[in-house]
Amino acid sequence: MLTRVSEALVKPGREQEFVERVLDLVRTFPEKYDGLLGHEVVVDVQDPRRVQYVSRWRDEQSLEGYAGENWRTDPVTFPDEDEYLQQPLTLRHFHVVS
Repeated sequence: MLTRVSEALVKPGREQEFVERVLDLVRTFPEKYDGLLGHEVVVDVQDPRRVQYVSRWRDEQSLEGYAGENWRTDPVTFPDEDEYLQQPLTLRHFHVVS
């Protein structure tokens, strides 16, 4: 299993609008993407400008089906996303160990 974390640093005053937009966009992801085991949008308690989309994937093939062949380096974005952001998204991947 892989966990993918995309983090946005949102422009001041645009936080709520950005979160609502992301929530609306990812709402249908479980039906669209085979291998998506779970996901959530999380907001930093101390800095609400930091918003993460955290998704858990069955395997690399499933993640590639969502993010494309450059899933390791290229974040998935939505049209006009840069209007909301102070800097480009950061992207990290984690293997779950038991």
